[in-house]
Amino acid sequence: MEILNSSKRLNRISSLDGFRAISIILVVFSHFRFLDDFPEGLAGFAKQFDVGVTVFFVISGFLITTLLLKEYEKDNTISIKEFYIKRAFRILPVFLLYFLLICCLNYFRNIEITPSNFLHAITFTANFDQNKNWFIGHFWTLSIEEQFYLFWPLTLLFFKRNIKLVILFLIIYSWFVRVVVYKFHLNPSIFLHPFFSISDSILIGALTAVLKQENPKLFTNKIFRYRYLQILALLIIILFVYSSAYGKLAYVSLPFGNTIIAICIMYIILSYIYPQNNLIFKFLNHRVMVHIGVLSYSIYIWQEFFFTKEALLFNKFPLNIIAIYLISTASYYLWEKPFLNLRKRVLQKQFN
Repeated sequence: MEILNSSKRLNRISSLDGFRAISIILVVFSHFRFLDDFPEGLAGFAKQFDVGVTVFFVISGFLITTLLLKEYEKDNTISIKEFYIKRAFRILPVFLLYFLLICCLNYFRNIEITPSNFLHAITFTANFDQNKNWFIGHFWTLSIEEQFYLFWPLTLLFFKRNIKLVILFLIIYSWFVRVVVYKFHLNPSIFLHPFFSISDSILIGALTAVLKQENPKLFTNKIFRYRYLQILALLIIILFVYSSAYGKLAYVSLPFGNTIIAICIMYIILSYIYPQNNLIFKFLNHRVMVHIGVLSYSIYIWQEFFFTKEALLFNKFPLNIIAIYLISTASYYLWEKPFLNLRKRVLQKQFN
């Protein structure tokens, strides 16, 4: 689930690193349920914190689309080549390092990763893998993002004038897919269900970026400052996360639940992207939260080692959290960041 971690790229949009930090904290907490000593009765509760993935997707759609729209506004075009160079240098270094380590681990210890698992992982189609392995199963989120990257720049470039209609069509199609696949037990791959079952989260972020570019003042409205509306949005998220997980309010939650959750997440994010003097804004932009947000992609990649019941590495709290932080920090600063610096030089050579 790669998301841009350098605030400089957008002249720093306030609070986004803080929201990234919250999203990865939610995801990590949800994985505690896989530990031997986690209370069995709380496993269902912990699973609901997977909503952190939805937060990632909303931010990703919003950021990527904002970047592309800024480029289009400046150059009257979008450089597809530059886009994929940027994405490759951000995504692939840690992905390939982790993948290589998993290959070695599977060879020497046999962690039951099949050739099919490897193929889905390396082709970024892990969301289509019906027999996921724990150690690379989390690549399903990264796969969804890569599939979004595959078509979105060209879609935005060629359908710029009607992009809102395109986004709305894709969101409505996601509603259709969820209902049809569930009700008629059809092969999910036929309708691209593994992508569209969750893609409306990214598309809500993308739609918001389009609206913001067309009318920036729209999101400075005082409606985004109402604490009661923010609390209401949070309660709606909780309601539909619970409903979707336990089959409640199915006529609403099945087709529309993920879209509603994404809209509420986007509303809360928009409430804090402009500077303001309150504790929540200060918390989201505190250096600790920003630091965790910067590491969020690294944390997501490496944390899978520390929540398995097999004693591969530290899998007891708090040692696992300490280990995740140390490895993610080393990964980012010693491995990933040098590639980001190399990316700058490559882009300067290619496009200057």
